Amino acid sequence: MGTNAVTRLLFHRGLVPRRWSSHSAAQLARTTLSDITGRYAQREPLTMCTAYDYITARWAQASGANLLLVGDSMATTALGYDAPTDLPFDEFKQHLRSVCRAAGPAAIVADMPFGSLEQSIEHGVSSAVALMKISSKVTSVKVELGTPGVDTHTYALVQELTSRGIPVMGHLGLTPQRAHSLGGLRVQANGTVEQAVRLLESAQQAQASGCWAVVLECVPQRLATYITEQLQIPTIGIGAGPGTSGQVLVIADMLELLGEGAFRPKFAKRYAQLGKAAEKSLAQFTAEVQRGQFPVKGTHTFMMKDDLWQEFLRTVESRQ
Repeated sequence: MGTNAVTRLLFHRGLVPRRWSSHSAAQLARTTLSDITGRYAQREPLTMCTAYDYITARWAQASGANLLLVGDSMATTALGYDAPTDLPFDEFKQHLRSVCRAAGPAAIVADMPFGSLEQSIEHGVSSAVALMKISSKVTSVKVELGTPGVDTHTYALVQELTSRGIPVMGHLGLTPQRAHSLGGLRVQANGTVEQAVRLLESAQQAQASGCWAVVLECVPQRLATYITEQLQIPTIGIGAGPGTSGQVLVIADMLELLGEGAFRPKFAKRYAQLGKAAEKSLAQFTAEVQRGQFPVKGTHTFMMKDDLWQEFLRTVESRQ
């Protein structure tokens, strides 16, 4: 079946929009930001899931999620660091490459980790270009933003990136890279009216600076819903209630990859206990090996013809 025939088949199944070009059907099947904003315009709830390597990316791609976020939360949930700010940029890029190797239609958004943008506008642009060049599957970078007037750097960076054709998703509310200045990892804009007003103004400034979407993390439900209603770009909530344009969760929290004892935020629903299942399975493997129950001859082993084996023994004996 030729490329055009494959493309037409995918289109009729609703997997690609009607746009014809010389690109392959696989490329055309990818979700674009235009597709996302189209769903937003139709008020379809958007879904985003984090992924940190090839395996989790395969799971996320197979789930039907619209967006796949390669977040710096991998530092604490997958790599054993104490905080996201500990994550080296080069290590982050390696994981982004791994995620991009997984096939699937979801649009990939790459975080800009701490240290990749703070030095200067030029440094931030260079870091964003490096992330986008890792794979054509990377459709956007994500930037944590502060309060307008206080934070002048990142809003200027967003304007510079978008002016160069690099899409930017903003991140407001609880921004883990700024945890020290926020007083820790806690709910934001729920103490005073001024805090709530500042968050609204931050979202409006993010939109004015060129962000195509904004993540709202750990924000009171009413406020997140109000901000969503005031914007003309999608909001993706995490701990922000059902009134946002879409939802995102960290895959380690959703699937409890780190086991029952690991911290799980209040807003994270547990859909499975894969960590517990993995520990149980590995313990069974260890016990079976120790008891001589694994591997089983004939079931988990490969055979060698008798005549070849006898010839092998004669050859070895003749050389001794």
